[in-house]
Amino acid sequence: MLSCDTCPGGEACAGDRLTPVLLRVFELYAGGMTDKFEILFALDEAEEELLETCTANVERACWTKAGLGAIADLLVQQEDGIVGNWPAALEETLSVARDAFARFPWRLTDLVEQAPDLHEAVLERTDGNGFSTAISKRTFTKACRAVVYGDPA
Repeated sequence: MLSCDTCPGGEACAGDRLTPVLLRVFELYAGGMTDKFEILFALDEAEEELLETCTANVERACWTKAGLGAIADLLVQQEDGIVGNWPAALEETLSVARDAFARFPWRLTDLVEQAPDLHEAVLERTDGNGFSTAISKRTFTKACRAVVYGDPA
């Protein structure tokens, strides 16, 4: 996935460091907490500190990398729990992520533009065959396009 020019993939990479915060935001949003202030107040001190330190002078590419990284992690977490209906689970995960991350300055269109790289990132992180056998790169890209642009998958 694309990085900014300042810290492309290094230990100080804001995109990598913000990924766990966006995972937590997704978890809270999926659990029914949709108010942005409630979500911010629900973050623990470490997550708040990370948000404060990583948001100063952070480029949109960093937020996008964090959002896409969070989506990849979420799909990997679901690898063992989904039996048979990966297309529906994929669309649901992408839709909730789109809505949960809407108030962060990530580029939603990169979900489509970087879909092949995101698909590869999920494949690299999975141990089983659930995702890899059920979701091809083409199917994944079509699902991303449907969630972003409303095109039928």
